[in-house]
Amino acid sequence: IGANGKTRDISIDSGAEIWHLRAPNVKDFEAWKNALELARTSRSPASPVTGVKTDSFGRRLSSTQVNPEEEREWTKIEALVNRIQESRETARLLAKDTDPRYLPLGLPRPPIERKSTASSASESPSEHSLAHCLSGESERRPFWKRKPSSEKSTANMSCRRSVSAQPTTTPSRSMPNTPNEATSTGPMSKTLASHAEESLHDHSLAILQNLDGVAAEFAILIQQSKQRRQPSRPMPVSTPSRYSLDTLGDSQEFYDAESGENSQFLAIQHETDEEEERSEPPEVDDEDSASEAEGSGSEENEQAPQAAATSAYPPKPHSLTPLPAQWVKRRTSVPAPTVAAPSLIGFLRKNVGKDLSTISMPASSNEPLSLLQRASEQLEYSQLLDSAATTGDKISSTHRLLYITAFAISTLSYARVKERAIRKPFNPMLGETFELVREDRGFRFVAEKVCHRPVRMACQAGSENWSFSQAPMPTQKFWGKSAELVTEGRVRVVLHSTGDKFAWTPATCFLRNIIAGEKYVEPVGTMTITNESNGEHAIVTFKSKGMFSGRSEDVVVVAKDHFGDDLPLGLTGKWTHSLSITENGTPKPNEQPIWKAEDLTADVSKHYGFTPFAASLNEITALEKDKLPPTDSRLRPDQRHLEDNDFDEAERIKASLEEAQRRRRKEAE
Repeated sequence: IGANGKTRDISIDSGAEIWHLRAPNVKDFEAWKNALELARTSRSPASPVTGVKTDSFGRRLSSTQVNPEEEREWTKIEALVNRIQESRETARLLAKDTDPRYLPLGLPRPPIERKSTASSASESPSEHSLAHCLSGESERRPFWKRKPSSEKSTANMSCRRSVSAQPTTTPSRSMPNTPNEATSTGPMSKTLASHAEESLHDHSLAILQNLDGVAAEFAILIQQSKQRRQPSRPMPVSTPSRYSLDTLGDSQEFYDAESGENSQFLAIQHETDEEEERSEPPEVDDEDSASEAEGSGSEENEQAPQAAATSAYPPKPHSLTPLPAQWVKRRTSVPAPTVAAPSLIGFLRKNVGKDLSTISMPASSNEPLSLLQRASEQLEYSQLLDSAATTGDKISSTHRLLYITAFAISTLSYARVKERAIRKPFNPMLGETFELVREDRGFRFVAEKVCHRPVRMACQAGSENWSFSQAPMPTQKFWGKSAELVTEGRVRVVLHSTGDKFAWTPATCFLRNIIAGEKYVEPVGTMTITNESNGEHAIVTFKSKGMFSGRSEDVVVVAKDHFGDDLPLGLTGKWTHSLSITENGTPKPNEQPIWKAEDLTADVSKHYGFTPFAASLNEITALEKDKLPPTDSRLRPDQRHLEDNDFDEAERIKASLEEAQRRRRKEAE
């Protein structure tokens, strides 16, 4: 059982199932914790645990003295109960055998004993003939096997005479029976026999019910006695050790959490929480007081209702090393490619009938960036996050929502240059990483490819004002003339100054004119950005044009409160150029755009369509020199040769790297 007092979460792992509970308040959390503690230990809080005898497994032994005479007596009682149970089974069989419902109609009834002096007398001839006639009538033959009517009538007449010769009155039990009175006549005989059988069956059922009651009472008594004499539930004396099996050697290392004193709960705590508890600055200056004020503001916001807040949101980084750093000059362009992008139709025509998953695209179809570096382009306009976080309480929560919405729309602006739709980024190797430190913008970004099929990356960025995280999984669906580009994986942003948590799923885009015509990327549908701290959300609608009208760039944003009602503020503009704040659907006069796309590089169509931010991603500056890990995308040789226009060497190295990855994959499988 794990408990987190800060988030009021309780996790219970039974070995077969895992339950996660969240208490609405501190009082309920303590009540649940105490109840689970009591249930886990199976011990009253006031019961002492010292001086208790235990077995070799640490279970408590009973302190009750066992009397041998009492044991023998209870053994005899159990034997008697077993005999009663055997008698009960016999009575059950007897009741079933004497039940008239289970007796066939054509079979003779069981004999009935009478308590009379003439019970041993022999049957009279008339009694014998009566039984013969009754049995003859009970066994009806088919009509084709019956005797002639004369014989039948003779037999019936003899039966009638025999019946009429008997007296029609019932003899008294107080008088001795004569030979002619030993058996009653006609239907009266059947009625008496039936009553006698039912009486015998009722007596058997009564005996069976009495035996059932006696056996049940004895069983309860024996069970209670066993529980009193031999308590079967083991009672733990103290908290069991949480040492792992692999850590019981001589090193005495362990990787599990230490347990509290006499507690069955594992206290769950984040690393940042532990460091904050341990950190005690000796002196307080202006910066420390500002951080304390910021921390108190975070605590106040944590007390606000946060129904959707989960551990999926990135925490505030404890350190931003190597930030702050000295400003570094970065390039704003890349060398222009000397080879045109290959035709997709020509590539498919050369590989007809082949498995395309095992065939790599030529290196000339790529741009000198990896998919990890493409993911970092989302932070090109990180100043929108800074504006939402630094203004704090100076603006309303709706304004902060619009800033985050503008940031979410700005991540699509890289595709405003149609040359970005001609080439694709390099598919990273499994385990490939990319780390970006922007000292001029005050954030750092790190990404890694964590899954090859399907492609899955993990990204996280942080600054003093905000934190960003995403686990994107890009997929493509071909629809003939176009391809649908879907990025699964929610984007999550936390503003540290206010504690607001935002989340959204990137918009779906289409790559148009794959077969023929000018290729371009176009977002479609809607995108919803939600402030999960207060329920406000903004709905982004990308307007569509006709089939032959070209790319649509217009976008409209409607803000709603947690009830779903429209808020007065919104956004309008183009996702390729700028966005402006609207009030009741009308742009504010003399209002500066909340976001505006930056200028492109000179002669952008000849330089892969890169923006200055994208052109600097593959550069190794003085800040990264000799400090990058060998898995960084900037150290990938085929990508570097492609940027230097050495396409042949880039093609050779790319094929070698991909083949080595396939070989490692097969060995792992």
